[in-house]
Amino acid sequence: MTRFALDSPDGRQTLSPGVLEDLQRGIAGAESEGAAVAVVESARPGLFAAGADLRAIRDLTPAQGYVYARRGQEALLSVSRSRCVVVAEIDGACYGGALDLAMACRIRIATARAAFCHPGPRLGIVTGWGGTLFVRRASGVGAARRVFRDGEVFPAETARALGLVDEVVAEESWRGRTREIEAALVQAAPLLLFG
Repeated sequence: MTRFALDSPDGRQTLSPGVLEDLQRGIAGAESEGAAVAVVESARPGLFAAGADLRAIRDLTPAQGYVYARRGQEALLSVSRSRCVVVAEIDGACYGGALDLAMACRIRIATARAAFCHPGPRLGIVTGWGGTLFVRRASGVGAARRVFRDGEVFPAETARALGLVDEVVAEESWRGRTREIEAALVQAAPLLLFG
């Protein structure tokens, strides 16, 4: 098993091109090491990730915007197609491209304080990293419509009911329960991947 901690230098946990490259390299490294499970978590408690760096996007040319979108797509496809069982451990806000990333993972575990949102409809932007496909695949068309319709914020239990999250864990039980799940996944990984 291997772990990858999302950590953007801006402190806002944006998924900048550099963070996306690191993620893709981390997943490739886990596969080359033969890891059965790869955990994606945040380096900052209480904030999983804020999604794309919207401040940086404002200053991009159309060609640069295309490159950024492709980088996000490639990174998330590497997660969704990984030979490892990729687990998102979500503590706190999981917005925009971060929700796309979480949905690209095979398993999603969240703290009770986690919140999920795709704010694109309120901002006049469309997800460019495959989020619509990942949500629909994991949760169905109805959930995808709700997630991408108006930028609603979903608390963890609502996200679980929609199929965006597999399990919600109380904050005081978080580390213990995630370790139990990870250990079980290491044993079950061959069945989850190929069964």
